[in-house]
Amino acid sequence: MDAAPPEWFVIRSKPRKEELATKSLERRGIATFCPRIREPLGLTNDWTTVPLFPGYLFIQVVLHAAYHSVIWTPGIKGFVSFGEIPTAIAPGIVNFLRQRTGADGIINPDRSFRAGDRVRIKRGPFAGLVAIIEKPCPERGRIRVLMDFLRQGTSVEIPLAAVGRV
Repeated sequence: MDAAPPEWFVIRSKPRKEELATKSLERRGIATFCPRIREPLGLTNDWTTVPLFPGYLFIQVVLHAAYHSVIWTPGIKGFVSFGEIPTAIAPGIVNFLRQRTGADGIINPDRSFRAGDRVRIKRGPFAGLVAIIEKPCPERGRIRVLMDFLRQGTSVEIPLAAVGRV
């Protein structure tokens, strides 16, 4: 009889314990994937890395062989299931996410703005206004935009994270 191939499952971690759960599972020899994303910290130029799916991570196991080892792992609440049996997910889902992460498992948001692009300001005192990019400054995490402010072109430098595509 052939051994069943490992499948991908989604498991729930305890609140803010994704890293503990990942490390604990890996110590048990279980393949994990917990994609993370870089997000801006407010209106500053600082960034933080947070789980893409807070409270969830992906594991690749043969369910009947690893079930008890997984549910008794520190930081784990249980498998995501529909009914009583944990449900495997299509491997394409994990492959899709892995293609969008770097080698470190982090998704870096697309910030490829160019001079002349129209953007909408999402945060700060100018939130909701549309502007035209005058000069991207990605190395500083900022962008200079030209706004039609009181019928006069006004150049303002704002955090890159404060703008989105129109």
